[in-house]
Amino acid sequence: MFSPPPPRRGGGAGRAVLLTFLLLGLFLSILVNVVLLAGSVESDGSIKQTVSAGDAGQKVAVVPLRGLIEGNAAKLFDQVLNSIEKDKAVKALVVEIDTPGGTVTASDEIYERLHRFKADRKIPIVVSMGSMATSGGYYAACGADYIFAEETTITGNIGVLAPRFNFAKLMEKYGVEETTIVATGSTFKNAGSSFAKESPEDRAYWQGLIDSAYTRFKDVVQLGRGTKLKANMADIANGKAYTANEALAMGLIDQKGYPEDAYKYAGTVAGLSKPQVVRYEKQVGLMDLLLSSKSNARPFGASGGANGVNVNVDAALLEELTTPRLLYLWTR
Repeated sequence: MFSPPPPRRGGGAGRAVLLTFLLLGLFLSILVNVVLLAGSVESDGSIKQTVSAGDAGQKVAVVPLRGLIEGNAAKLFDQVLNSIEKDKAVKALVVEIDTPGGTVTASDEIYERLHRFKADRKIPIVVSMGSMATSGGYYAACGADYIFAEETTITGNIGVLAPRFNFAKLMEKYGVEETTIVATGSTFKNAGSSFAKESPEDRAYWQGLIDSAYTRFKDVVQLGRGTKLKANMADIANGKAYTANEALAMGLIDQKGYPEDAYKYAGTVAGLSKPQVVRYEKQVGLMDLLLSSKSNARPFGASGGANGVNVNVDAALLEELTTPRLLYLWTR
């Protein structure tokens, strides 16, 4: 009396997988086309985008330095400069800095990379500061010959810190005790542990590390700015962030201006009659994104201004903070 139900159509899961791959392929195709339209991709993965037309033999290369400065950022910066060094048509370099800072080592690597570039190519290096070029960002800027800052730029913040949290009293309250074992003689191997009471010796040990990095920072500023400094280092390097007007008065920057002003100045100093401004960036792969994922957390005050404090901590950063092994240069 009743017709049997129609048989179920198979392949539902297979079609879903196929559709997913098709959509992914379409997305990647669009992404590649956007990149190709925006600029040319070199064999080494660097992307070149013409900012303003001119003589291709009179290039002003522009390299951005944005976000938290950590190891992978320094690596990518080095790779971009390697590409530029091979291009003999590049006659001047402009570094666009917009960063709250980062680790001491990564900031120092970028600063030293600019010194090597200057020694190898012997062309003008100009910095153009964006909204923020503080701490490690200013450290890196000292590798340039001339520094521009926008009217609203915040810069300076010369100082070093090692973020630390101590949970010893909390653990004691709940009957938890750290029993980490260190090798005989390696007294300071566990110094700075977040789970043990801090001793005066541990404190002095970490203070020495901080002060050593701080001395290096001040030396970099003194060497980079030289006779341009208009105030005593003790008054400048006190951890304060400065407005563009304050930085200009102290000699921390050379001129107030915008990226276009930096491009024009770089071309003029290099003696270019018709400069072509070209932005160079490194094409970031999946592995680079994974390696730099924790830098996107913008841990302390990256967007909070000179006096504000915004704390956003991800799991990887929390691990670093509870096991202090890095010294930082950033605005908090």
